[in-house]
Amino acid sequence: MKLLLTFLALSMSVAKAYEPTTITQGTKAPDFSLKATDGKTYELKDFTGGKALMVIFTTNHCPDAITSHDRMVALVDYFKGKDVKFVAINSNSPEGLHPPELGWTIYDDGFEDMVRIAEDKNFNLPYLYDGDTQEVAKAYGAVATPHVFIFDGDLKLRYNGRMDEGRRRVGPVEKNEARDAIEAILAGKEPKVTKTRPAGCSTKWKEKAGMVAEQDKKWKELPVTVELTKTDALKKLVANKGRTGMRLFNVWSTSCGPCVTEFPDLAAIYRQYSWQEFEFITISLDPPSDVEKVTKFLKRNQVGLARSTKPLLEEEGRKTNHFILDDDTEELAKAIPEWDGAMPYTFLVGPDGEILYRHSGIIEPVELKKAIVKQVWAGNGE
Repeated sequence: MKLLLTFLALSMSVAKAYEPTTITQGTKAPDFSLKATDGKTYELKDFTGGKALMVIFTTNHCPDAITSHDRMVALVDYFKGKDVKFVAINSNSPEGLHPPELGWTIYDDGFEDMVRIAEDKNFNLPYLYDGDTQEVAKAYGAVATPHVFIFDGDLKLRYNGRMDEGRRRVGPVEKNEARDAIEAILAGKEPKVTKTRPAGCSTKWKEKAGMVAEQDKKWKELPVTVELTKTDALKKLVANKGRTGMRLFNVWSTSCGPCVTEFPDLAAIYRQYSWQEFEFITISLDPPSDVEKVTKFLKRNQVGLARSTKPLLEEEGRKTNHFILDDDTEELAKAIPEWDGAMPYTFLVGPDGEILYRHSGIIEPVELKKAIVKQVWAGNGE
């Protein structure tokens, strides 16, 4: 409950700063000229000539969009060979996106990751980028991701709202208003449903950049504390008994070059997934007398205790997730899965200590993120 309340408070603190006005029934589709992940530039005229056109505003990071991608691809396949055009547009501005909002995915909302997700998810429709100016999203009045607009052969709006009832569920769904609207238009009929609410993540407007900057400032100011610890205490943390969340451990030292090199990536990953039930626990092998040195390094790398993480520590009576080992490393090896003594060593545990990821040496961030995201969705019943 504490974690949920904290998450809601954080969500409210990054509320949208721009209120779009959605185009109304019968309005002609606004024009556009946008680059796509296939390297081409598309205009509205490239999608004319059919009996129906679906424009879907979607994105890379939003959990509602993520779960809809497969259904979007399936919908395009459903109308294969029919006189229907499809185009997807990402209008989110990375400048208006708070890093923890990316906590459901390995992607960000920039163009390069649009290319990656289009390839990974086998998009079968052009995927266009509007995030630099967001003029197209504002012209259509796209309020969320996903938000569907369906036009007839004269490019007049006949339906807008959600694609289907799926929300954050994975897999096919029964009620699909977008499909029904397209079928009605192809049959020369008025769709029975012409408007629904596009339930999903709000469009990330560039106007939110100021709020994002304020959150960034607060993150940098989070206090960092370091404590000495014994192996027995670490064993309990690694065991993760009775917990549903994840713990990411890193064995490191300020005198270890690879440790210092990879640490910014680990810090960024902690921040990205900090709204999940996710902890970042560091185990320094620096001398116990180097508390001040270790603390300064961690502070520079901005790994203070997030407000969303703090309740997880309070449940166990702890004050920090940053430790210096005050014990024999041979004892530590008994608590750490398959550690050969080399630094850095990174491992991720899930509920009841299940090892989800482990790596000796500098991490590859995407691979670690994939392990985290897999568990995020598993923990949400997907």
